[in-house]
Amino acid sequence: MDKLLMLSQISLFDELPKEELMVIDEMSEMKPLKKGTTILSPENPIQALFLLKQGQVRLYRMNSEGRQFTVDILVDGNIFGETTSISLTDDKIYAEAMVDTYVCILSHEDFEFFIEKNPKIALKLIDILSTRLKEVYKISEKLALSDVKNRLLYLLLMLSEKTGRRKEDWQTVEMRLTHQDLANMIGSTRETTSAIISQLKKEGYLKKGKWFSVHAEKVKELLGV
Repeated sequence: MDKLLMLSQISLFDELPKEELMVIDEMSEMKPLKKGTTILSPENPIQALFLLKQGQVRLYRMNSEGRQFTVDILVDGNIFGETTSISLTDDKIYAEAMVDTYVCILSHEDFEFFIEKNPKIALKLIDILSTRLKEVYKISEKLALSDVKNRLLYLLLMLSEKTGRRKEDWQTVEMRLTHQDLANMIGSTRETTSAIISQLKKEGYLKKGKWFSVHAEKVKELLGV
């Protein structure tokens, strides 16, 4: 797989000339990750930025009882990790490859040397961080104030807007998600989540083929968004 081509398709670097991409290509390490690999954890912090070219990465926290709470799912083109000058996660976050994944790893020394010469990259990172924080606050509010059914619908609607495509009234969620993944994200159990998914299918809010799909307008009307 061509690492330089992969870098050129990551949104952070879409305005860089080929010469600058070649510099990053020489600095960064391409790494394939198998499904289930823990990339980052509080026990194994890594001072680096991870550029997600292909795959799906879950960011989550874990409480003292071992219960997981997913705070975000990242897809192709996203960035996570931290350096001494910028953090796109924090020291309590776990990052796990949900499917077989390719990342480019840029050490904090190399990245900070690079952004000194490319200040526009730092500004784009600030924009990414701001957008991600807004998404986390928004979903956290919904999770705190809604019942499980509405939490699940809101989550799937948000993910469909982030990753999916619209076909008539239906909007796809183009992520590989198990019922347990969804349960972790809404603070529920797999059994309850599975039962609600069945109910939502019968009510015409949700369907499942290769991907989950939500009836976007119907869901927005129910949720009042």
